[in-house]
Amino acid sequence: MDEADYAKEREMLHRKLALEAQQNKPDRGPGEEPFEIEGVRVCLDCFDPIPAARLAARPDAVRCVDCKERWEKKNQ
Repeated sequence: MDEADYAKEREMLHRKLALEAQQNKPDRGPGEEPFEIEGVRVCLDCFDPIPAARLAARPDAVRCVDCKERWEKKNQ
């Protein structure tokens, strides 16, 4: 294995670990629980239904993507 192969392996490992850390990061704040209206999960901030694709990607989601981005900016 030459230096380029070693560097590529290390880069791939770091990228994998960063992605796993992001995916394992909680998608809600302390004490926040999913909220449903008539059996449909809605965003805690705007009360719009959370899209099925978002829930498929993040089953623990309590905010829509737009509200989640605003929440992250405010809480970091």
